[in-house]
Amino acid sequence: MKKIALLLILVSGIILIDACKKVETDPKMDMSKAVKPIITEPTEGGDYILLEDNDTVEINFTWTASSYFPEDLAIPFYLLQMVEADSVYDGAKDLISTTATNYTSTVKSLNNTLLGMGLKAGESTEMKFRVTSSLKSYDDGKTIASTLLDSDVVTASFTPYEAYIPPPPEGPDSLWVPGDYQGWAPDAAPNVFSAEHNGIYQGYVYYPPGGTFEFKFTSAPDWEHTNFGTGGEGLLDPVGGNLTIPGTGNYWLTADTVGLTWTNELRDFALVGSFNGWGDQPDAPLIWDEANWMWTITIDFPAATEFKWRANSEWTVNLGINDPDDGLLKQEGGNIVVPAAGNYTINLYLYEPVPRYELIAN
Repeated sequence: MKKIALLLILVSGIILIDACKKVETDPKMDMSKAVKPIITEPTEGGDYILLEDNDTVEINFTWTASSYFPEDLAIPFYLLQMVEADSVYDGAKDLISTTATNYTSTVKSLNNTLLGMGLKAGESTEMKFRVTSSLKSYDDGKTIASTLLDSDVVTASFTPYEAYIPPPPEGPDSLWVPGDYQGWAPDAAPNVFSAEHNGIYQGYVYYPPGGTFEFKFTSAPDWEHTNFGTGGEGLLDPVGGNLTIPGTGNYWLTADTVGLTWTNELRDFALVGSFNGWGDQPDAPLIWDEANWMWTITIDFPAATEFKWRANSEWTVNLGINDPDDGLLKQEGGNIVVPAAGNYTINLYLYEPVPRYELIAN
């Protein structure tokens, strides 16, 4: 009996020790001990006159590291923003999102960014800067709102110079997107489009598996005109090197040929509707048809089925029909209603100025 009692005591002790360890590995964040970042460059009240003769000179933005308690919860991310001194941050320009505590731009790139924000060449304008620090959650990579730390605002004056900005291309208001994925052939490349005729082009491009995922934006279906490449992270340069996207997939590209910036966003479209409880069950994946540059699916539908498309299994980007239905698609459009039960092939054409669809009864 004594041996049994001793064994129970030992087992109980092990359980208690293990429980204590579990408590220790799940600490609570104490934001009262967090330290916000401090901008060290540019300096408060600085006056920066940008000169075209110095267009390759680097301009550094630096800040101190933030800290959280307890330490080592995650690596902080920093967002550097710039906006006119008398404006709110809702309209701020995001210069970089990074885990580093610095950002380097060239005079030329910063000058183009300032002109793209509406600053006048030869005139001094006060700009304010801030750095926001945040942590990302472990499971989905999203920012934890409670960890946001804003630096104090630093205000400095900038005077841009007048720079040459390539005019919009003649003919269709579009850019071509040749790249490694299609043999670097501008005349056979997909397009991105400027719906507002303002030098900002947007559109979808699908990058298949393999290759380097490098590409450029060209102002004509050849290499004899303006060919936009990289001018640094998120920046365009009419004589820059190749741009790169992270990997295979369907990307929404934006190219600002005035501000000389660009972005990419992976949008993996699938079918969602009453047939899957509007997302209660997995969305129906689409098949890539390279020969016709479209996404397609063949599927059985019961009577009175309604459906549309959405990206990344979320409702942020979803495509539905116009009212009345003219075969074209728009963001937050209406549901498509299947006329009768049966087997259907549905084609989605994303690579046109306005996306469209086909519903074919088999």
